[in-house]
Amino acid sequence: MANNSMRVVQESIAEMVAQKIRDDIMNRTLKSGDKIREVELSKQLNVSRTPVREAFRILQSEGLVVHNPRVGVVVTTIGINDVVQLYEVRGVLEQLSVYSAAAYITEEEIRELRDINNKMLACADVNPEDADIYDIQFHIYIAKRAHNPILEEQLAILHRKTRMVLNFVPFQKGRIPYSCKEHEDIINALETHEAEIAKKYMDIHFQKSTKSLRDKIIAYNSNI
Repeated sequence: MANNSMRVVQESIAEMVAQKIRDDIMNRTLKSGDKIREVELSKQLNVSRTPVREAFRILQSEGLVVHNPRVGVVVTTIGINDVVQLYEVRGVLEQLSVYSAAAYITEEEIRELRDINNKMLACADVNPEDADIYDIQFHIYIAKRAHNPILEEQLAILHRKTRMVLNFVPFQKGRIPYSCKEHEDIINALETHEAEIAKKYMDIHFQKSTKSLRDKIIAYNSNI
């Protein structure tokens, strides 16, 4: 019984450490290619190295970090092919998400979704680099309305990977109004509970987003 209790505690600490690293990746404290030092993290969080190693394994399974034998654990670096594949998979799941959400979403939730989208649009004139925060929030909000915990869990992993990509190629000011207009088309379809139309607009949104992000990564790599 004591061993089981100890294991539960260790798993809880490991997840706490993993969440700290996720947060640091999401808020750009850690960037693609950055090394995460086990000893320093252990001291910083005042935990033993065992849950830190377990946290690394959790994050490796999510694709957020990789182990390089010569360097150690580093934040994953994503190339063009990785991004295209990420958006292809995410696009399919987002279509399923919005299709399912159309049956459940309420008028109040539609207002909340529009509020998120308006906040994203406002970033174009104030803080373009924060637009991705509201973009991901927009898609998470829809996923929660799909009433499919497995789908929501898988999308959460892909959303974290998307935020990691946007760490080094954030939204450009000129793209924000177009993305928000695509969001508005999705919202309008959800508002009338037209699942097939919502799914179609989500597909269009991801086709355009994938092309935009691919072009940005090409430009980014050429300037390194």
